[in-house]
Amino acid sequence: MRRQKRKTIWAYLDGKKLVDVVQAALDNNMMVDELKEQLVKENPGHKVTFKCE
Repeated sequence: MRRQKRKTIWAYLDGKKLVDVVQAALDNNMMVDELKEQLVKENPGHKVTFKCE
């Protein structure tokens, strides 16, 4: 049987990989959407993007 790769959501700050959003949300007992909002608020003036990989 073949193992399926797990997908996760990565946050990028100005194009550079910052953090695994799913794992960080689990570590902080938060929902993924809450953590995404927090990352955007904490980094004003920077471009924060999210990609599923």
